[in-house]
Formats: sequence, C-alpha cells, structure tokens
Amino acid sequence: MTVPAHDAALEALREAVAGLPGSDAPDDAPFDAAEHATAFESVHDALVAVLADVDRT
Repeated sequence: MTVPAHDAALEALREAVAGLPGSDAPDDAPFDAAEHATAFESVHDALVAVLADVDRT
C-alpha cells in the first residue's frame, strides 16, 4: 500500500513547532502565558490536522 504525501499538513506542523518558545531565552526573560498558550494551541491544531489527514488514507 502506498501512503500519499501529507506535505501541507506536515509543513504546517513543522512551522507550528518552530514557533514554540525556545529554551534559548535568557533566564530573566519575562514569561508571557498567553504567548505560550497560543503557540501550543497552534501545535495542537496542526497535529490534529495531520492525524485527520492520515486517518483519511
């Protein structure tokens, strides 16, 4: 069985993960909970899209 490429969904997931706050921020950097929540929500939405795309195959 050949699995079709899910390029668009995977690319959106990669971009969402790349947008997560990194550990490279200085220790004294302010923590913005709203920014973190938005970033993780984007990853969640992108992951759900990938799983839905795979489920359709």
